[in-house]
Amino acid sequence: MKPPAILNRYLYIALALLGMAYAVLWYNRTQTAPVGIHLPATPAPEVAKVEFEPLIVDLPLQVYKPAAKQKLKLPAHVQADAKQHVVASTRTAPDERPHTVTTVLDSGTGEFTTYDRAEPLPWIEASTRRHFGAYIGAMNGEQAIAITARQEALRIKGVKVEAIAIGTASQSERVGFLGVGVSW
Repeated sequence: MKPPAILNRYLYIALALLGMAYAVLWYNRTQTAPVGIHLPATPAPEVAKVEFEPLIVDLPLQVYKPAAKQKLKLPAHVQADAKQHVVASTRTAPDERPHTVTTVLDSGTGEFTTYDRAEPLPWIEASTRRHFGAYIGAMNGEQAIAITARQEALRIKGVKVEAIAIGTASQSERVGFLGVGVSW
């Protein structure tokens, strides 16, 4: 059964819009930090414009032993420098929320305490997250393959507005789906 010509026209329009949206999102994508490389952290937005002040501490400070620098795989120049010490290290859970990690010095005791705060999701944000997948399985009793592509465009308090394309093919049947919707 052949679909009506008007459905084909809407399909081509939807594909064109999806392609344009993908191109805009790809062009405006943010760069992620390289894996396994230590980079200096940028200040949290809350303190980015707060000035520093000198603090002289008369008590000994609590720091990790030098072996911590090797275990954390810090850059070679940090590991070699006896004057650089690890005072705190943390790993945040891999979730969808941004985290603010703050280390505080208690000048009365010389101890450092690190706090991890999961930030609230923004009310609305543009998203460049995407997902591609290829699967093998069965469809109507025959071997089949499926290919999926999903592109998020917008997030509203954790609800994702996204476009999705799914294509499946078996020896006797081919099915495609293109749509826009929400997920959470």
